Amino acid sequence: MTPTPSPGATKLAIRIKQARQALRPPPRLNLIEWADTYRQVSAKTSASPGRWKTSSQPVAFGPFGAVTESDTHTVTVMAGTQVVKTELDINVALYFIHQDPSPILFVQPTQGAAESFSKERVEPTIEASPAIREALAPYAGRSTITHKEFKGGSIDFVGSNSPTDLASRPKRVIICDEIDKYPPSAGKEGDPLILAEERASTYRALGRGKFVRTCSPTDEDTSRIGREYQASDRRKCFVTCPHCAHAFTIAWKDVHWSKDEAGEHRPDTAGVICPGCGVFWSEGDRIRALDALEHAPGYGWRQTRPFSCCGERQEPALWDNQGRSLCRHCQQRAPYDGHAGFQISKLFSKRHRLADLVREFLLAVGDPELLKKFTNTALAELWRPAGRESFDGSGLIARAEAYGPQDLPAAVKVITSFTDVQGDRLETQFIGWGEDEEAWPFLYQVIHQDPAQPAAWRELDSALLQMFRTVDGRTLRVAAAGIDAGGHHGAQVFAFARRRAKRRIFATYGRAGARPIWPTAARKTKLGEQFWPIGVDTAKDAIFGRLKIEAPAEGGRKPGLIHFPAADGFGPDYFEQLTSERRELRKRLGRAYAVWVLPEGKRNEALDTFVGALAVRKSLPRRIDASLQYDLSPPADEAPAEPTPEPAPAPAAPAAPKPWIDTSRGWL
Repeated sequence: MTPTPSPGATKLAIRIKQARQALRPPPRLNLIEWADTYRQVSAKTSASPGRWKTSSQPVAFGPFGAVTESDTHTVTVMAGTQVVKTELDINVALYFIHQDPSPILFVQPTQGAAESFSKERVEPTIEASPAIREALAPYAGRSTITHKEFKGGSIDFVGSNSPTDLASRPKRVIICDEIDKYPPSAGKEGDPLILAEERASTYRALGRGKFVRTCSPTDEDTSRIGREYQASDRRKCFVTCPHCAHAFTIAWKDVHWSKDEAGEHRPDTAGVICPGCGVFWSEGDRIRALDALEHAPGYGWRQTRPFSCCGERQEPALWDNQGRSLCRHCQQRAPYDGHAGFQISKLFSKRHRLADLVREFLLAVGDPELLKKFTNTALAELWRPAGRESFDGSGLIARAEAYGPQDLPAAVKVITSFTDVQGDRLETQFIGWGEDEEAWPFLYQVIHQDPAQPAAWRELDSALLQMFRTVDGRTLRVAAAGIDAGGHHGAQVFAFARRRAKRRIFATYGRAGARPIWPTAARKTKLGEQFWPIGVDTAKDAIFGRLKIEAPAEGGRKPGLIHFPAADGFGPDYFEQLTSERRELRKRLGRAYAVWVLPEGKRNEALDTFVGALAVRKSLPRRIDASLQYDLSPPADEAPAEPTPEPAPAPAAPAAPKPWIDTSRGWL
């Protein structure tokens, strides 16, 4: 007969069981499970606060799952803006704080960006997530905005431009965000991405390192994220057609919309046509297909990188239930080196409507700069810049049309100009602009006066005050003008522009690299002079792309087309200068970057003045820039009205009139 345990023994057994349960480690969750259990979304960072649900953006299941795959050490995500990237980075960081404590390095393009990201995105998430807050609480006294400690590790937020921060203590988890915005080199140390990931070399050797890189792509030749995606297994998301069960990856060519009887586009009718059966999907069909990814094999993601097996090179055509590619002969998995890559366009996002993407595309047609942005940030595709090679402009002169300063085409809505300052002369180009950035250069003026003398600037002032007429009787004047201040006559340029700020005459400097054509705000020199930096490389990419647009019959129009007049100043020398530069790829410390090069012995004033005229056109107030309608038709007995300056950041006008030659600034 079994003896009955005493009440004391029973209580002891219960307490031992409770103690074992309390000491039992928490279940090991993958990133998806952990985020759905512990992550909370802050109202400060999202319009949909509350518990995190990966299913709200089903395309995220693939990259989220890959982070905690046992045979994956690197995850590269090349995605459109506002799709997956930021939330992936945050979830990875918090996972390795709470679930699998490890030393973490979080890299942003600059230290300022790192601080802002921590303060504006990570801190609110920590505040909203009790489990994370509790993990960090005991070490709050030793934590800052950019350095946070927790049991088992710490996380540091650093900028890619700081070699000291990138090369200090070892880390197990390296998260690199916006990697295309990193400089070519961190000081003299080399590629910041490589430098940062070297911090985890010891963990990598033990098979425990984790590397996450995210960014929207940029140019084909220089994009880091493009390079890293190409080095990965190149996973793409496949959705299944509900009508024919055909699985395919949605591309822009599959998106269709209708036009009305007048030929106007109707973006709200946009949908996807299945390439398998040709059936048109509504927006609701697309959303349902995305929702189905949660239960699809491999969450719909499949490896697409070619591989070799059974003695032949193969394009992936068979996959297992995890989306891994299989040999068509032996059915074995393709070799996998642990680097998972994901390309995610907004076509796979539940948060972005097809109608809005169509509207963005239609606005970009004819504008290479906007089309590049759409390709990079909406379609998550690499941009192949125009003008990569030298362009033969000899055939452009054959496109000359009959128009001039007093008989401009009726389509011209606004005029801008730009002046290049040489050692013995000023060269000014005037360009008329129409809708869809269509351009009509019409006057190229050379002022053969010494820029060190006032006479040159009086003549330029008269030129910029000229009035021009269109064939439909409208009178136009220069709406904005720029002058290059980067030469030997900068003081004269600043003095001239300063006195004419209300006429939207700007002193400018050209700046190479990936910069906007026109800045959001002016800069100041060490002497306090205001100038506007122009992204000359971006402008040249746009101009060379537009020069390749084939012209229709004489007088015909096309978005982005550049017309040319049959007039003095637009002879063979002009076109040789306009196309004189070539785009080249170079490498610095292993990092590729593009530069525009002027061959020795060639001149480029026509190109420089076109670049400047394009840039200052973008300085116009938004209401004008949007409509490109800047019609000034003053009565004959009145002086022309001054265009209203943009409220900010316009150059400050002087408080009281002074002689236009400012001797206090070293003018003479």
